[in-house]
Amino acid sequence: MNKQFLIAITIALIFNTSLSFAQSGDHPGKISDDSALVAAEESHQNVYYVEAGNLTVSNILPDDTTGLPHQKWQAKLSDGQTITVIYNSDMGARVPVKIGDKFGVGGQYIQTPNGGLIHWLHDDPKHNRPDGYVYLNGVVYGDTDHEDRGN
Repeated sequence: MNKQFLIAITIALIFNTSLSFAQSGDHPGKISDDSALVAAEESHQNVYYVEAGNLTVSNILPDDTTGLPHQKWQAKLSDGQTITVIYNSDMGARVPVKIGDKFGVGGQYIQTPNGGLIHWLHDDPKHNRPDGYVYLNGVVYGDTDHEDRGN
C-alpha cells in the first residue's frame, strides 16, 4: 500500500508540475516579475527555459545579419543588472521595442563571457524545447500560438 501511495503521489506531482508549466506558457502576459531570471543571473547559471516579466528595454543594439537575422536589445532587470535579448526575426514579426518599454520573455538564458543573454524567444519548430516568446504592450511575438492575438 505504501509503494502504491508513493507512486500515486509521484504521478500527481509530475502531472501538477507539467500542468503549471503549460499554463504559464499559455498566458505569457501573466508573468509579472523577473525573480527567476535575476536568480539565474546572480548565480551565473544557464537555464534551459525561464519566463520573466517587468523587464525594461535599456538599449537597442544593431541587428545581427550574419546567418539568420536576429533583433537585439539590452534589458535592465529589477536588481539593476543588464542582459542581452536576442530574437530571431525570421520566426515572427519584428518586436517594436523602444528604450524604456516594459516587456516579458520566455526563453533560454545563458551566461557568456560578455554577460547574460536570453534567446530562443520563438516557437521551436522541432518541438525539442518549450516555445519562447516576447510579450510587449499586450502582444505576443515569436509564439505563433499567441502571435497577433494580443494574449
